[in-house]
Amino acid sequence: MEQLFVLFDSIKVLSPELRAYIKSILVSRSVKKKEILLKEGQVARHIYFIEKGLVRSYRFKKGKERTSWFMKENDVCVSILSFFLQTPARETIEALEDCVIYYITYEELQKAYELFPEFNLHGRVILELYYQLSEKRNEMREMSTLGRFEFLMERQPELMGRVSQKLLASYLNMEPETFSHQKSIFTHKKGKNGSDQGIEP
Repeated sequence: MEQLFVLFDSIKVLSPELRAYIKSILVSRSVKKKEILLKEGQVARHIYFIEKGLVRSYRFKKGKERTSWFMKENDVCVSILSFFLQTPARETIEALEDCVIYYITYEELQKAYELFPEFNLHGRVILELYYQLSEKRNEMREMSTLGRFEFLMERQPELMGRVSQKLLASYLNMEPETFSHQKSIFTHKKGKNGSDQGIEP
């Protein structure tokens, strides 16, 4: 829980009253690997903070499963449109590892904004960050195949050791075979440049 308050305080230090209120409404939950937090068609009732573990969002496009994003420790996790509009989700959120999460409901968040107007700043900043990440991912998907792979290695290299190649390929909108090829190119390129930061095969 403390890491969540580190996040809040990095935006603006919470008042003791607001801190106590958030602690009183936060719920802790252990989630097993492959457990579904939100299923497509359901209305997102909760916004999550991941204390431990890794989750992903995916949806089906042209009959194929496409991973939209990954979130890990110290990230806020939510189906944005479904949660804030309280409409059916167009995505599914799945745990890729055993996780420990904290969450509050939509109604509790709105009440916190009403009771503590200063908390609106925290909500706005986190939402802005979420949309910036979303925009970066959209830009990534317009890049070349190698550009998409380099985006992954520059921004989320830790996923290489935690996520299957099949899901990473889905995230980068390429076939697993193409992913393997780009990985080889990237590794060779790093080695050629004399870098010791290349990925292990």
